[in-house]
Amino acid sequence: MKSFFLTILVLYLAANIYTAVRIYQLIPANLWIRVIAISIFVLGVVSLIVFFRFGESMSVGAAGFLYQFGTLWMIALLYIFILVLFADLFKIINHFSHFIDKETVRGIFHQNTLTSVLGLGIVALILFFGNLQYHNKKRSYLTIKTDKIERPIRIVGISDLHLGYTISKKELFKWVEMINAEKADLVIIGGDLIDNQLRPVLTHSLDKELQKLNAPLGIYACTGNHEYISGIKNSIDFYNRSGITLLRDSTIQIDGLAIIGREDDSYKNRKTLSELTKNIDKQLFSILLNHQPYNLDETAREGIDFQFSGHTHRGQIFPISFITDKLFELSHGYLQKENSHFYVSSGLGIWGGKFRIGTRSEYLVLDLVK
Repeated sequence: MKSFFLTILVLYLAANIYTAVRIYQLIPANLWIRVIAISIFVLGVVSLIVFFRFGESMSVGAAGFLYQFGTLWMIALLYIFILVLFADLFKIINHFSHFIDKETVRGIFHQNTLTSVLGLGIVALILFFGNLQYHNKKRSYLTIKTDKIERPIRIVGISDLHLGYTISKKELFKWVEMINAEKADLVIIGGDLIDNQLRPVLTHSLDKELQKLNAPLGIYACTGNHEYISGIKNSIDFYNRSGITLLRDSTIQIDGLAIIGREDDSYKNRKTLSELTKNIDKQLFSILLNHQPYNLDETAREGIDFQFSGHTHRGQIFPISFITDKLFELSHGYLQKENSHFYVSSGLGIWGGKFRIGTRSEYLVLDLVK
């Protein structure tokens, strides 16, 4: 795991250096403009390193600024990097094809104010509309017919809220109101309720907002990888204080439903699915909460009626969504395999910067009907 994060860090630093050199060559030869540009690059790189190394010992406000700026910069850098890469590819192609004069090309990409402003404007517009898209929550709807229930049951499924430095109490308040407006019988949470650290969550008493969730049959959740990143012991305590039943490789049976919560895939000693289902009454409608949507065939073999997962965010932003689509059999949306129904949520919240580009933040409304 350490080698993986080290590789990511090296690639991230390399992308910053490559992009910084090209931007330095592009922008006008003005001292203050170049100082500002270099400062933004340095702050963007350093902020996340300082946050993850010293964030716990800093004030919540200072740590929050570093985290928010650092994750915003990661997304901005991606699109700056893409523009710079396309510019370099254009120059390479032109070098061999000679369809534009060499000096003209140099003038376009060397100390050119118009090109600089145009590139900055494109990235700014992408981020602006990405932020609007993030706040525009999608209500996804699904109906499943089954003879295993006595009456219709409405379920709201949410995942990947990532409460922490990014999500404010005011924003969580809106989410709770939105969920309660569905008048659900049951609320299920597919993991990653918490982000990287519990300190901002506790400081702003977000558990009190979660206590306002209204579902007569209860609120149930499984662990996600971020529950372990933020510290599983304190995460469990936060779930309890929030009035949420955290199912850790355990099952609860209520009102004709069997709800199974798996430990996250990152937990090495989690039980097998067959161990969790061996004592379940097959006459009950079974709901599996499994944060990471791997091994869907296993769920189908065990005869689970419905699996709810999250984790993928469907990449959050284009073109990362292409990667998650390749990594997972189902990176977002609905799928049926045999008699098992699956839904992978792109997440109600966000990791890092508040941008959705080519994806949507969502919550699921599931109606079980006879």
